[in-house]
Amino acid sequence: MPTVTKTSQILVHAPVESTFEYVSDLSRHPEWNEGLRIEALTTGPVAVGKEYMSHGQVVVQKNRPNTVRVLLYEPPHRFGFVANDPDFGEASHVFTFSTQNGEVLIVRTMTLTLNPIVAFLFSNFVYPLIGGPSMRKSLVTLKLKLEENAALSS
Repeated sequence: MPTVTKTSQILVHAPVESTFEYVSDLSRHPEWNEGLRIEALTTGPVAVGKEYMSHGQVVVQKNRPNTVRVLLYEPPHRFGFVANDPDFGEASHVFTFSTQNGEVLIVRTMTLTLNPIVAFLFSNFVYPLIGGPSMRKSLVTLKLKLEENAALSS
């Protein structure tokens, strides 16, 4: 089965530590992802193995459930999780954070393994028309939140 990888990035004027802390707190993802709800299924701080239940929107389907598990937690440079979607299977999301001239470059990489037909449709229609614009909108909202929080902290 083909693996599809999509990457998006944004430059943020905020400290790398607070940027990492904010993004790695999955309970805060609804603040910058429209239509998303997420709750922790396991207690304790963010760590590899921590699980969540999310409900989001895919195309026109609202309240779509996904189980989510933290796969990567390396403060303040890498954070990743996998969402298990009932139709698409596992979608891995990895965020990397690097400082550049006093700003933080956030790179988000999403990886899915799909059957060939779905991979073709996703790569050529769904992502360019819906997924990509949605990802860019989320990152712009994330940037605004992070820079607002940084301004309030200084």
